[in-house]
Amino acid sequence: MFMKKMKKILIFVCLSCALFLAGCNEKELPPATIVRDDARTGGSISFVYDKHTKTVTVGGQDEIIQYSSDEISQGTRVGLKVTAPDENIDLSTAKLEMNDQNYTNFMEKINDTPQRFFVIYPTLSEKDNNISFTVTWSDDTKPQTYKITVAPGTKFMSQTGEME
Repeated sequence: MFMKKMKKILIFVCLSCALFLAGCNEKELPPATIVRDDARTGGSISFVYDKHTKTVTVGGQDEIIQYSSDEISQGTRVGLKVTAPDENIDLSTAKLEMNDQNYTNFMEKINDTPQRFFVIYPTLSEKDNNISFTVTWSDDTKPQTYKITVAPGTKFMSQTGEME
């Protein structure tokens, strides 16, 4: 009876250790670098990135997020350039999740050469003023969730050029 209990406990401990070790294979990376996109989509607005909290704050009192009407970024959007946090990771399996959509092959390419960054253009509005996105840089790294928030007092340009 004692041996039977010990055998069950030993099996339980071994399985627990195996499950624990399986989760330890994911590497924790430092946060990505985030800056405004090169075209400054959204206009001349304030931009602050807190790497510690992984939060981007755009706009400010009476600042205006401009309406963009090109086919890629139509709406009141802000362009962000997100750069991978580690030069040594393989980004071929990177995954991005934003607005309940999953993306692969989203890393930028220049002359068919993969880059270590991607650009996103989230639509922001008075109603949708907090957006999150999650990046898993490779199969062996932990997912990282970033938040984009609009500062209080920020205004939004409509398609007709009026303020909302």
